[in-house]
Parts: sequence; structure tokens; C-alpha cells
Amino acid sequence: MKRIIITAAATAAVLGGSLAATATAMASTSTAAPVIVHTVSPLHPDTTSVSGSATQAGPGGPVWASDHLKETITVTGVKNQPGHYNVKISFAGSTFAGFADPRMASEGSADPGGPLLSQGGITGSVQYNNIASSSAPDPGSVPAAEAPDTSLGTVVGQLFDGNNGPAASSHYLVNYTPGLDSVNVTGSGNTWPAGDTYTQAG
Repeated sequence: MKRIIITAAATAAVLGGSLAATATAMASTSTAAPVIVHTVSPLHPDTTSVSGSATQAGPGGPVWASDHLKETITVTGVKNQPGHYNVKISFAGSTFAGFADPRMASEGSADPGGPLLSQGGITGSVQYNNIASSSAPDPGSVPAAEAPDTSLGTVVGQLFDGNNGPAASSHYLVNYTPGLDSVNVTGSGNTWPAGDTYTQAG
């Protein structure tokens, strides 16, 4: 199934000299304290592998919802590999507002990609492993609010001032739980009950 594209932005926290010291240490050792950035992306298009009558075409796949993402980005050094980093982006406190059903028939949908109004909470995370970078993470380079359609790859590039390579591997586990029963405006009988969690993983 198609997975979400996540955006991010940095907080305005003033870290001063301690940030520079942490970043320098992280570049040379895996024992440095993690660099943590709290971010918000208020209008993020969410994608799925399901294409139907209500999904919208997007560069990352069929779009089914708009998300308000509250993200925590945690960067840690890779053991015994100076200049290599792991990046985890977590989504606790985030919400979605759906206009199409992201689920496949095997996941409970009677109309995959069809009209379905839904809203609820998002939890989970995306993990990027072993990113090589010639510069240490720089939270100040991530803007306070990302523009719509900004990808996670762009955010990671901002974090490393564009001096990073691709992750050696990545994985994600993201949960969507409606707070209310879904509303089908076509009367087709398709439902997504409140509390019924849908998970994207890969």
C-alpha cells in the first residue's frame, strides 16, 4: 500500500552554543545526546496505495486526506561511524481530515478510494537509518512552518543543510484512528467506525 509523505518544520527554541557543541560531538561520536526538533505541518496531503473515485492525484500517489502534523524529529549518531546519522520523525498529537477511503477491501473498505468523510488522530513514526552527511544536524535550518506538499526528504535535507546522502534504509508505522463514525455522502453503505484503527506500515 502507498505510504504517507510527511512534512516538518522546526521550533523557534533557542539552543545557542549548546546546540553547536552537541552537533560537533555528534559528528565525531555515537555517544552524543540526540538532537531533537519539534515541528508542525498544518496542511499535509496524505497518500495511500488505493486509487478511487474520490482520491486526488498527487506526486506521491493518490491523496485521501489533509493532515495537521505535530512532529518530533530525533537525530542520533550511528555507532562507530562519524558523520552518519539515524533520523526518526514521530507524529503524536497529529490529526487527519479525510475525504476518500484510504483502505483496501481487505482492510474493511466497501469502496476503496471512494467518497468517505473521516476525522481523527494520527500516531506512529518514520525511521531513516544511516544517513551520511558532511555536516552535523542543524535544527535552525528547518523553517518554523513548511509549505504544503513538502516531503520528508526535503525536511531531512534542510536539517543537514543539503549535505546529506540518502538513507541506507527506512521504515514506517503510522496509525489512523477516527474519532467519529465516517460519513458516506453517496449512500453506498461504506463505513469506517470510530475507534477502528487503520495502519500504514512498510
